[in-house]
Amino acid sequence: MRQWKWMLGLLFVVSPLLAQDIPPALRDWQGWVLHNAPQHACPFLANSNPDSGSYQCLWPGRLALDAGKGGGHFSLDVHVDAAGWVDLPGDERSWPQQVSVNDKAWPVLNHDEHPALRLEPGDYTVQGTLPWETRPARVRVPLAVGLVSLSLDGNAVGRIERNGDQLTLGEAAAAQRQADALSVRVYRHLTDGMPAMLDTQLQLNATGSAREQLLGPALPKGFVATSLDSELPAQLESDGRLRLQLRPGQWTVRLSARGTDTLHDVSLTLPADPWPKQEVWSYTDNPELRSTHVNGHATDAAQAGVPQEWRELPAYVLDNSDGLAVEQGTRGGEGGAGDQIHLQREIWLDFDGRGLNVSDHLTGTLQHTQRLDVGAPWQLQRAMQRNAPLLVTDAGDGRTGVELRDTNMDLHAGLRVADRSGALPSAGWLASLENIDAVLHLPYGYRLIGASGVDRSPDSWVAHWSLLDLFVVALIALLAGRLLGWPWAVLAALFLILSLHEAGAPRWTLGLALALALLMRALPAGRLRWVAQIASTLALALAVLWTLPFAKTQLEDALHPQLESESGYAALMQREAAADYGGSNARAKKAEVAPAEEPSESGAAPAPPPPAAPTAMLESAPVSASNRSLATVTVTSTALPGAAATSEVDSHSIIQAGAGEPSWDVDNNYRLGWSGPVAPGQSTRLVIAPAWLVRLLRVVMLGLLIVLLGHLARGLIKPFDTSWRNGRLGRAAAACLLFACLPHAGHAQTMPSPDLLRQLQSRLLEAPKCAPDCAVVATANLQAKDDQIALELEVHVGAPIALPLPQVDAGLQLVGVNVDGHAGATISKRNDQTLARLEPGVHRIDLVYRAQPTDSTTLNFVLRPQWMVFGGQGWSLDGVDDGRLLGDSVTLNRIRTVADGKQAPLPQQTFPPYVRLTRNIVMGVDWTVINTVERIAPSDGGFSLDLPLLPGEHPLGDSARVHDGRIGVTFNAGESEVTWTSRLDHADTLKIEAPALGDRAEVWQLNVSPIWHVETKGVPVGNGGYGVYFEPLPNETLQLTVSRPKAIDGDSLAFDTVNASASVGDRATETALDLLARSTRGGEHAIVLPIGTELLDASRDDEPLSLAVKDGKLSLPILPGKHRYAIRLREPHGVGMHIATSAFALGAPSANIELNLKLPEDRWVLWTWGPGVGPAVLYWSQLVVLLLAAWLLSRYAPTPLRFHHWLLLGLGFSAFAWSAYAFVVLWLILLGLRAQHDTAVARLAGMKFNLLQAVLAAVTVLALAVLVSAVPKGLLGLPDMHVTGNGSTAWSLSWFADQAKDALPQAGVFSVSLWFYKIAMLAWALWLANALIGWLRWGFDAWTKGGYWKKREPKQPAAPPVPVTPGVESQRDA
Repeated sequence: MRQWKWMLGLLFVVSPLLAQDIPPALRDWQGWVLHNAPQHACPFLANSNPDSGSYQCLWPGRLALDAGKGGGHFSLDVHVDAAGWVDLPGDERSWPQQVSVNDKAWPVLNHDEHPALRLEPGDYTVQGTLPWETRPARVRVPLAVGLVSLSLDGNAVGRIERNGDQLTLGEAAAAQRQADALSVRVYRHLTDGMPAMLDTQLQLNATGSAREQLLGPALPKGFVATSLDSELPAQLESDGRLRLQLRPGQWTVRLSARGTDTLHDVSLTLPADPWPKQEVWSYTDNPELRSTHVNGHATDAAQAGVPQEWRELPAYVLDNSDGLAVEQGTRGGEGGAGDQIHLQREIWLDFDGRGLNVSDHLTGTLQHTQRLDVGAPWQLQRAMQRNAPLLVTDAGDGRTGVELRDTNMDLHAGLRVADRSGALPSAGWLASLENIDAVLHLPYGYRLIGASGVDRSPDSWVAHWSLLDLFVVALIALLAGRLLGWPWAVLAALFLILSLHEAGAPRWTLGLALALALLMRALPAGRLRWVAQIASTLALALAVLWTLPFAKTQLEDALHPQLESESGYAALMQREAAADYGGSNARAKKAEVAPAEEPSESGAAPAPPPPAAPTAMLESAPVSASNRSLATVTVTSTALPGAAATSEVDSHSIIQAGAGEPSWDVDNNYRLGWSGPVAPGQSTRLVIAPAWLVRLLRVVMLGLLIVLLGHLARGLIKPFDTSWRNGRLGRAAAACLLFACLPHAGHAQTMPSPDLLRQLQSRLLEAPKCAPDCAVVATANLQAKDDQIALELEVHVGAPIALPLPQVDAGLQLVGVNVDGHAGATISKRNDQTLARLEPGVHRIDLVYRAQPTDSTTLNFVLRPQWMVFGGQGWSLDGVDDGRLLGDSVTLNRIRTVADGKQAPLPQQTFPPYVRLTRNIVMGVDWTVINTVERIAPSDGGFSLDLPLLPGEHPLGDSARVHDGRIGVTFNAGESEVTWTSRLDHADTLKIEAPALGDRAEVWQLNVSPIWHVETKGVPVGNGGYGVYFEPLPNETLQLTVSRPKAIDGDSLAFDTVNASASVGDRATETALDLLARSTRGGEHAIVLPIGTELLDASRDDEPLSLAVKDGKLSLPILPGKHRYAIRLREPHGVGMHIATSAFALGAPSANIELNLKLPEDRWVLWTWGPGVGPAVLYWSQLVVLLLAAWLLSRYAPTPLRFHHWLLLGLGFSAFAWSAYAFVVLWLILLGLRAQHDTAVARLAGMKFNLLQAVLAAVTVLALAVLVSAVPKGLLGLPDMHVTGNGSTAWSLSWFADQAKDALPQAGVFSVSLWFYKIAMLAWALWLANALIGWLRWGFDAWTKGGYWKKREPKQPAAPPVPVTPGVESQRDA
């Protein structure tokens, strides 16, 4: 019989598998990474996941205390799993002395104002003494101590009193008194409501003998008792007095009552002694019903001794003269906070710049609104609340909106502005918004100049300007005006204004060149002026060099705006697709995006999950037509009744999917912000520069820069001596380059990386595999006899845990804990919960309790036993049925007998029936009323009553007992709620009247489908419940006016992402069509395919579909929600000069359209066409530059080459290497300069002349090598047409379109066979060979003109000195 138990225990033992062995390199780092987590080695609470608050590291077990007259001696067994402080008994008045730990003296320190020891992990026996001269009445014992054994003067104490951390030294003092006395304290808790509820606690302190006592009347006027709970035998008499069977001790009597009218004033007439002369009342208002203000004699709750559960409430003292006055404020949702709506918005500008697509996310609370509308020119296209699509309806006057049924709003909406010109309403929503945070996404080439009516636009062109920018522009313009003239200052200012936000613009280099040139003009002739001229020329050269890449970028962006960002759309869309449907997670993703339920026949989407109800609600299914009576209706679930019907639409209404939702982002984004409140009347104007204007301004800006640099160069560059040049700069650059190329020395890593240490820490701290279910109480054997209660638990443990032992009330006292037969169990206490430390395995825990003199007591199991056995003499057990616990608690009842041995009858207490009726009116396609009757009194037993029906209400089910517009309801014993469901007739108006509180309390709730619009009048809307909630006062009348708005036109399907990838072959083309469909209802949807298309395969969410093409159409099975469809098609046409993507008509709006075309590598791409965001063939723009360069070279280069020579030479190199062409051009120009300046070259000294000739010869050899290598590279290589843009290459082309209404846009390419290129290159190679012969002849003549080498001149011998005669020398001396 126990086989399954041991198998279960084995399962828990092996379940926490050992983690992967720690690598040797990391073993020494375990202590390091666990330094801040010392609790990792401690057991955790068995019913929770391991975290910082669930570990139990200190286990002070049984405390043995022998209290004598002159002092006490204590012994405490402690187990420590992690270093920490262990509290000791005693306090400042009785500080522990002579403390030893395992027979070794140990220091006792003050920790948190208590004596404590600091102990490392291990097992300890702590002993010590508590000094006193006179034994105190109480001594402090730590709360964590699980068990206490007390002896007084060597005599064991049977009944131990522990109040918090205070231990009474002796038997209860109250039991030793003999005189009869009774002390009564009265505390009441008044809760406003319909009806008002009054909870009363009588705290009794009785001494002397057992006796009967009458108290009261226990309730003030205007209240009727609903329940009585007492620790003593008690009964409420018909006159309101309370009859008690007193016995010595401290007892609590709890009495609950309801008010008979709306709460206003409370006055008391206090009973006679021993009733106290004043009572303490606590008050709780009910904001969902109304706000109240209470006037009374306030007091401090703590000082008045108010029960702990009411201590945080305001307290008042009431007596015969002082009462309570309750003043009503606002009702329900009246006044107070209004609607709190926050808007997060994303705006996408159409690629053509005409309209705006908007995605809104509204969050907040709706206190007074059941509908949100959008005003013209904004158009609401779709809406979704918590992943459930909503019906968009027309409210007239150009307003469209949705009905909302949840006060906590989480709304996603798609809006459209067809024409963005002019001023637009800032929000579009006809409601006041707290704030708006928006991001404007612009396509390539567009710029946001400014935004009026916006509080914040930090990224706009105007906002980027600062005072420093203005100063810089003015300063450089001033320099240009002083140097070149004031008209040039205007041109410089225009250039600076246009280029301010452009990266790489040569602003500072231009300003530096102007400043140095102006300085040169101001200096007098001389060396300083010469230095300034050199510096200004270098600055100008730097500006020109800086301009070259800037000009290239600006021209490319002007011709092809899609080249502004290198990231492109394709990578973005691939990232989004991978995020939505990723590889092996596709099936899991499908479960997330697909709805939880199949749609109804009407096509309604599943309802959003309702918020958790405050109390358990009932099933909304109608009562079946059987012979059972209505009284047999039972609680079946916790679902909120009628919540699913709030999303119903009829078969004629289609929930709109709207257009495809944009998701592109080209890093051309602008933040916009409005600070609240944002009223519906506020307007905004977005000043956006169109793409054509931005492209034109780029060209104008570049033209201004070139004109400025050219004019500056004309006045600045003059011949000057260059003899200062030397090799220092070159040697320094070479040294820097050599240093940069040197390998950097490194050292071995001496410690693991932080990421590796974090992984090690997470591995060591990871929760066991069994958490949070690492313990199961398999069986519990409860034995009761006389005053001894024994509980044996069989516990199966899968990881080191702290097992919560059963909690007991004051009727039981734990006196012993044994684990596996060992009396020294490791236990502790935590928040009044006794814990036992257990290792993995199967354990037997024996608990021994001593029963107090009480009639009943309760054991609460934190971990409920799977099987329970009971045996008792003089006791009975409630809460167990056939060995199974009905809840988490069991109650032991002492069996009283009379003289004949039979069980003594228990007095019966009855209370008049009282209920709360909740009418949940569900207005869907059909109207129903789900009525829930909640028992208030009596708390137990059965009763029947009749309740009225609403006008037009018809209960469902033949067993309903209906008569005279009323229905009979019966409660059986143990039933807390009863429900019935009715059909309600449709009507334009409906009136409901609230009854008097003496009959019952009623609550009304409306759950209205979006197809209806309801206006309410007469009763304020409450703040509670789901839907529209009303809690009326007695005799109030609610009037409902119902209308049905018309749904706007719209389809139920849209494609948020479309990817059409075509691979072109010689004879056929295969296309992979990837669709992300978003639908609000299921069904078939046909897409139109090109003629002759063949279906290869199809799948939905990676699951294959069996489909077929019929009449050129492919029908897709659509499911509600988001789903991915992958379709592979084959078309019977292959490669050709003109190749285009397939023409697909999706039959629904689409967005984020990506077109891919893959060509064979034997094609020569010449031109592409399609959507604006796509590939660009840069070769043709470069060819224009080549034409200009060829013309300039033919005019100014000192060579015999004509225009067609330069052009043909460039055409041959342009398809694969522009740099090679530039080097050959440099070679020819150098030879031309050699021939043109032959005279000056011939005058050079021999060494310089020879060096120049050697350099020219080396350049010639390199140029010939380049020309020779160009021939095979051109003949055998592939052409480079510089195809780029949107992630495209020469044979893989990608386009992107933002949206389409039906048919997908097409893109294509014009290409020819690669043989055309090879033939052209062959012709070019033959021409080059022929031309090169003439160029070499001319080049040799130019190189040898004036000689090609100078011999080294011999040194002239020095002339001998002329001898001087003595006569001549003497004459000179004279």
